[in-house]
Amino acid sequence: MIDSILSQEFKGLLYIMSACLMFLLITPQFMFANYRRKMLFIGILLVLTYFYIRYEKIHPFVYGVHLAPISLTLAALFEGLLPGIVTWLAFNVITVLLFGENVLATIVGSTLLLVMGLYFHYRHVLQSTYWQICLLAITLTTTYLLGYLLCFTQWQHLTGVDAGVAVVGTYLSAMYVSYIYHHVKNQEKMREELFRAEKYQVVGQLAASISHEIRNPLTTSQGFLQLMTKENLTPEQFENYHRHAVAGIEQANAIITDYLNYAKPVVELARPLHVQKEVDDVVAMIAPLCALSEVKVNTQHLTKSPRYVSGESKKLQQCLLNIMKNAVESMPSGGELTVTTWSDNEGVHIHIKDTGVGMSESQIKRIGMPFYTTKEKGTGLGLMVVIGLMKAMNGKVSYYSRPEEGTTCVLQFKQVRLFR
Repeated sequence: MIDSILSQEFKGLLYIMSACLMFLLITPQFMFANYRRKMLFIGILLVLTYFYIRYEKIHPFVYGVHLAPISLTLAALFEGLLPGIVTWLAFNVITVLLFGENVLATIVGSTLLLVMGLYFHYRHVLQSTYWQICLLAITLTTTYLLGYLLCFTQWQHLTGVDAGVAVVGTYLSAMYVSYIYHHVKNQEKMREELFRAEKYQVVGQLAASISHEIRNPLTTSQGFLQLMTKENLTPEQFENYHRHAVAGIEQANAIITDYLNYAKPVVELARPLHVQKEVDDVVAMIAPLCALSEVKVNTQHLTKSPRYVSGESKKLQQCLLNIMKNAVESMPSGGELTVTTWSDNEGVHIHIKDTGVGMSESQIKRIGMPFYTTKEKGTGLGLMVVIGLMKAMNGKVSYYSRPEEGTTCVLQFKQVRLFR
């Protein structure tokens, strides 16, 4: 009997530890709100508890003095009111439906533990050291066991040694689980602090960049507007000053638009887009710049039949125009820009290849990072906007390049099939 009790408690401990591990693996992938993270752990714990009870043989006494108090301690002490109540309710319902005995003992013990656990939780004791947390876990476990054992009525099925072994195993498990989950919460807290610090850093950089980037064109516009107030200006001079003033304001407006797109790249009106047509339209837009830069443009549609992707025409053209403009600017002495479209089982692809200066591996790795640019007057937000819009359209962006050998940008989309 002792071996069976130890085996069941060890298996129960493994299920609880599995819940902690799954929680650690899942939370970095999804930045849930705080209460959702709390309920995520409780959900994982309860699901694994179900599988444990469903597929493992567990003695009602082991369930009552080991699995229930340890799980409830984690929920009430570490997670708070709602997770604690949900866990309390779940384990008492399981006691009624699956075991049908010692219901009063489980309710009394779990209620005492829930009340004390919530009391300590809201006194912010989680800021304490591990040994203080461990002492709290032992206190809560003792409170539960006193309430449970005082109401326990099935002593005829247990020996004193069996009960003692189960209780000792519960204390050891409570200490070990508290140690592990204390580290889980510390890791979660450190991750939140790191995310917050990075967010504040980006906000600070954005503020400094906005101030610098917008002040320059506005200062220029202000200067030309002041010149327009002078007397005895010729119509040509007045028109020239007016044109430069408007150009400065338009530049500031373009910078603000880039920042807004960076902050919230949203595709509002997604619809099927004819890829070949969208590419041809953007190539026509970029043609004057290519002519001025002595860049030859080649367009190839390897798949002749129309191919469609889901997105917003304006946003897709913005991505293509930004990438093609960067490609042309990377060829100051002229060159060749090749735009190729094709499709396969993986989706629709757009290749934009130039014969420009190229990039090193370290430069490729930094593409899309805030404020990183290889251009003298760039803000570093253009490609961030492209990457954000591509994600909003369920697309991917990849870069391949070598110094002095040019750069290839590959855009990949999921193909949309039209049914008529």
